[in-house]
Amino acid sequence: MKSPQGISKPLIYFMTLACGVVVASLYYCQPLLATFDDIFNVSETASSWINIFSQMGYGVGLFFIVPLGDRIDRKKLIIILMLCSVLSLLGMAMSNNIQTLYVFSLLVGITSTTGQIFVPLAAHLSSEKERGKVIGTLMGGLLTGILVSRTFSGFIADHLGWRAIYLIASGGVLLLTYFSYRIIPSSPAAFSGKYSELMKSMWVLIKQQPMLRQSAWMGACLFGAISVFWSTMAFYLEAPPFSYGLSVIGLFGFVGATGAVVSPWAGRSSDRSGYKKPVMLGLVAMLSGFLVLFVSHQTILIFVIGIILIDMGLQLAHIPNLSIVNTLHAAARARLNTVYMTSFFIGGTLGSVMGSYAWQLYAWEGVCTMGLVLVVAGSMPLFFRSVRRRPT
Repeated sequence: MKSPQGISKPLIYFMTLACGVVVASLYYCQPLLATFDDIFNVSETASSWINIFSQMGYGVGLFFIVPLGDRIDRKKLIIILMLCSVLSLLGMAMSNNIQTLYVFSLLVGITSTTGQIFVPLAAHLSSEKERGKVIGTLMGGLLTGILVSRTFSGFIADHLGWRAIYLIASGGVLLLTYFSYRIIPSSPAAFSGKYSELMKSMWVLIKQQPMLRQSAWMGACLFGAISVFWSTMAFYLEAPPFSYGLSVIGLFGFVGATGAVVSPWAGRSSDRSGYKKPVMLGLVAMLSGFLVLFVSHQTILIFVIGIILIDMGLQLAHIPNLSIVNTLHAAARARLNTVYMTSFFIGGTLGSVMGSYAWQLYAWEGVCTMGLVLVVAGSMPLFFRSVRRRPT
């Protein structure tokens, strides 16, 4: 059965699942950070660098590998990255010290960028009319993978140990690789030049597309804000007044997954009436969420409300931004996606670093303050937003 956008519904669902599974590898470590410092006898700051290295790797992969989606068959690139992801996850499972975990966390991050190759592929296969909806659906799957991964990780670690998480994940990605080989259609290259020319062309796109620059800044700040929260949540919940264990901390990933519900709506809204409405709603939701989190020590219900607001807010702003970026130049979607998502995850990496130090210096109030500052900074492009360029 074909959907109105010219891409089969089973293929949309598979690609959505694939985005969630491959990106989940990036976040299995987050509920375990408070455990790693005990296992390897290191400080909380040293343990938090496992998460930081994985996000750094994701940024490296986004910038240096994802652009190849314009130069070689995207199906081939997807298969290669998935096989490398399997090896990286096995490396995590076999690590015996914190330094080795740093190395394989970096590699897991690099190889988890497969989802960002699915996005421009889906945009290529979709019609202009429904492109935002399709992208929103895939990004909803990606968000679900990110957030459910924390629940899965905490549960498995409590019952089978932390190494089992990465062994199971490697098997899951290997199975996904097989089905990708059978299901994903080939995609001809849109760029015929050398790799160096491909990379240089991204700078040209940055200079020529003010909407790309503004969307990238907003994405970086907003993902940085939410990373401030998720990178410190385990430390907050394991301490009084909550004193939760790993399984309970992991369950909060399901709370954050509510953000996936609004992703398709955000994409449809962007298709029909432009980016501004969902983006504004998203910014207001994130600001409200961090204000609520300031007083979350009073009851866990307030904490849950704060999570829902910041995660739904991120998706409401992120999906329209990503949809706009994918309309700017049809032959350069992988590179446009690279610029936007590299900025997005650089923001996430910096947010994790800032969150770690905010926690160390000012505890939970410092974390919430840093989140608010980044959301306000991310809203600045709305006051300077350029007139949207016509798709080419």
